Amino acid sequence: MSRPHYRLGINHHLLYPASLDSASAHGDSLAEALALPGFEVTDCYVPSSGEEAQTRAIARIAASGREPIYNCPLMLGPDWGPHHPDVVVRERTRDEAKRHIDRAKSIGARKMVVASGDDPGPERREEEMALMIAYMIDLCAYAGAGLCLMIEPFDRSIGRNLLIGPTVEAVAVVEAVRSAGCENIGLLVDMGHIPLMGESFRHAVATAGRHIRHVHLGSCVMRDSRDPLYGDMHPPWGYPGGENDVAEAAEFLRCLIDAGYFEVEGEESPTLTLEMRPYPGMTERSSAELFIRKLEQAWQEAERL
Repeated sequence: MSRPHYRLGINHHLLYPASLDSASAHGDSLAEALALPGFEVTDCYVPSSGEEAQTRAIARIAASGREPIYNCPLMLGPDWGPHHPDVVVRERTRDEAKRHIDRAKSIGARKMVVASGDDPGPERREEEMALMIAYMIDLCAYAGAGLCLMIEPFDRSIGRNLLIGPTVEAVAVVEAVRSAGCENIGLLVDMGHIPLMGESFRHAVATAGRHIRHVHLGSCVMRDSRDPLYGDMHPPWGYPGGENDVAEAAEFLRCLIDAGYFEVEGEESPTLTLEMRPYPGMTERSSAELFIRKLEQAWQEAERL
């Protein structure tokens, strides 16, 4: 089997988690992430606070020559929520998401990752799922044909506890949005979320199927609640107590091959982004280099499966 063509990316704010704490740390580490060798794609976002920081981030991304994939920050808690029962909260969330769409366009992104809000529990899921569909229809219309919005499924367990949710339900939302006339909608599949969701790689990838527009490669910790990276905290492959390493990455790549993810028509080649924190005791650059070596090992194993 010849290895399929794809574009490899790195997630800026997970490789440099301090970037989530301040605009200055975000800017400094973004420049480093954009200079890392071996990548054609950078998953990133433009911070909400500080016009000067936003201007610098936009300029850096534009000058890098790399394809940006915009990762809209999660909007959770009592004051946020795309499907919150309070219309004022929903409108606040929608307006903030549209500002992120504007920023995604400003950096030339053609793909943007979005997520649902907090899971309300089984008694309200149907009602809030309908609100989520309406929210996505609104955002897709605002984004326009040049920007594909990708819903990222999360767990309803020990990690994020979000409405979306099981892959089959994520697909139902995408299909409902498409049936309303929005073609710029799809799914992001994150291999680090799948164990937390209680699904197999084969089930999640096959179910998402033709709706997959981007992929995150990573891991999670779910067996030791005392671990500082317990839950959806994106430990690196091979982290002690983590769920994923080279063997699991190989299985996941095989599932993507079998699902036809790499069989893309036209010029838009598929994208895979490494979305993990650095290894304890290692620099971000050295960690990224090790991610790439492990990915190469995973491809070699996947080709034998």
